[in-house]
This record gives sequence, C-alpha cells and structure tokens, in this order.
Amino acid sequence: EVDRCKWLERTDIKVSEWGKFGYAAKSDVLERPIEYGGQTVPIPRISREKAASPQWFYENVAARGQPVIVDGACAHWPAMRRWDFDQLEERFRHVTFKVGEDDKGKKIKMKFKYFVDYMRHQQDDNPLYLFETEMEDNAHVRSLTEDFEVPEMFPHDWMGLMNHDARPPYRWWCIGPKRSGTTVHVDPLGTSAWNAVTHGCKRWVLFEPGASKKVVKGKAFKDKAEDDEAVMYFDFLLPRIKKAHPEVRVYEGLQRPGDVIFVPGGWWHGVLNTEDCVAVTQNYCGPDNFETVWMSTRRDREKVAHLWLRNMRKFAPQLYDHAMHMNRRDGFQMRHERTKGERLADASSSSSESSDSSSDAPADLAGAGLAGVVP
Repeated sequence: EVDRCKWLERTDIKVSEWGKFGYAAKSDVLERPIEYGGQTVPIPRISREKAASPQWFYENVAARGQPVIVDGACAHWPAMRRWDFDQLEERFRHVTFKVGEDDKGKKIKMKFKYFVDYMRHQQDDNPLYLFETEMEDNAHVRSLTEDFEVPEMFPHDWMGLMNHDARPPYRWWCIGPKRSGTTVHVDPLGTSAWNAVTHGCKRWVLFEPGASKKVVKGKAFKDKAEDDEAVMYFDFLLPRIKKAHPEVRVYEGLQRPGDVIFVPGGWWHGVLNTEDCVAVTQNYCGPDNFETVWMSTRRDREKVAHLWLRNMRKFAPQLYDHAMHMNRRDGFQMRHERTKGERLADASSSSSESSDSSSDAPADLAGAGLAGVVP
C-alpha cells in the first residue's frame, strides 16, 4: 500500500530511491541549532495572555503584517491529548486520508493504520505527508473538529461568505513524519494563515514579501544531482542563499506543541518537521488582508469572486460596498460586467475554475452561523 502511494506521488523516481540521499541517518540536519545574528533573526514570540485580545492582536500584529509565534495558544485544546498517535490510530484505524496527489492532481489516499506504521518505520528523505482537507465533509473524520477551535486571535473568516462548494480549500489537518515539510512558498490569493502544533516540532523559515522569488526558492544554488525537497532546503540550500545574499533578512524559529504561528499574507515561508508532527492550519481573510485577497481573487478566480461578491451584497453590505469601491477605484470590471468572451489580460488559467451553478442560498452559509463571517 505504501509503495503504491509512493509510486503515484513521485513518478520521476523509483520507490526504492525515496531514501537515496540517506537523510534518515543524518540526524544532525534535524537537530542543528539555529544560529541567530545579523542576517538571521528569530521569529518574534509572544505569550497567549498577550495575544488573548483579538483587537490587540489585530492592531499590533496582523494589521502590521508581522509574523509571530504565540506560545501555548492551543495548549488547552482537547487535541493536545486526543491527537496522540496511539489514540488517533484507535479512532481512525480503517479510515482513508489524503497523503498526496498524482500527476493529474487526483488525491492519493491511504488507510490510517498503514500511514502510522509507515511513519514509525520510514527511512525516506522526503516522506509522504498526510494533508486532510475534508474534516467537515467526511463523517468518518468529522470528530476531529471537536478537538480544536479557531484561536481567539483570528475571529474573522470573510471567505466564509462563499458557499461551501465554491470556496477554495482553506483548512488542513496534517501529520508530517520527521524530515517531511514544505518548500518555500506564498499562500494563495494573499490569504494569511495560522498553524497550530499539538505534537512534534516544526522548524520555520520566513522571508519578507519583497524578497525575490528566485532568491528565496534557491533553485539557482542546487546542483543537478541534488534534490530540493524541504530537508535539502534546510540542510544546504538555505545556507547557500544566506551566503550568496547577505542582504536578505531571514526569519527562523521552532514551533513546539501548544504553539500557534501566524504567517501574514505575502510572506514566503517553508517548514521542516524535525519530529513526527501533528498540526492543523487554516488560511483566512479578514480586515488585515481583505484588499489584497479581493484583488487577487477577482483577477485569478473570476467565478469564485462573482459568487463571493454576490453573497457580500446579501449578508455583508459594508464589505460589498468596500469591494465595489475598490473595483471603481482600479477601473476593474467583473466578468459579468464585461462583454461576452472578453477576458482579463493578466488573469491566470485558474480564473475559469469553479462553477456558477452553485447555489448561495442562506442555508449554504448556516453551519456555525455567520458569526466571524459578517464584518
């Protein structure tokens, strides 16, 4: 089962080559201390008590676009106990979870009992990573939503005004075996994100929004025989980037159980799981990033933007007025305002995704109600 998933996940290498660089024997890569000073600075940390006021957090952190790690922000969650690997295996032993995508974007799924066994014994350089997006939709895993709550610092979820079928993926439950991770990227549509760890440890690297994509991804510093997965990035690509570009500020930090990290929209970030790790993460749109998210969505996801704007008009008229003011200010025409067949000059191919046949009746927005959604 594991070999099947590996084969589907990476068709460019043989299943037997997943550990060819020998990182399972290089424990120093995971244990290497972060050396701060000059170019490399720590990701700021604050206490949960300081961040407890959403207004304070908005004014002093989110509105300033400042990444931060909030110590102990989720330490009170039931998930701190319930997401122990033994308990998870008992709850979800025969349930299938997403552990990757094939070349056509189709989900690769594996039963949880096989994934946990794989995680405990794997010797891969870049292991399979469990990323589940269907917590609310899948009755078999819906109980996970009872184990955590959105941290109090993030009361807004304005993309929740979209109906469920039209909304892009925004929440993930993740289990990353040690040495797994994500390479440096920016989150989609200008959204900001929070990530909460209940078990294990993550090492983060962040770069400011103005940093060059070419520089921070480091592909120019990779030899042909080398790979550029997360463990390789932290092992040798990041040091090479620092050496070649001492002018680029690098933010690094460790996120341990109970900690929540806030990554503002536009910030480049990557992560390495230094231990077997369980986390939940969510992207959001609120007062700190609405303008950026709206401009990105109306350009790159035209049909989604149309549905979102329609529900703003129904349920959040002030937000609708703000979005329309921005459109007029920028001379931007929504797709229903343009002549038939006319496309935006700089729109991405993804702008044609999502269907207009989706219904946006009030019932679609029920669930937990519109608290936190309607500004």
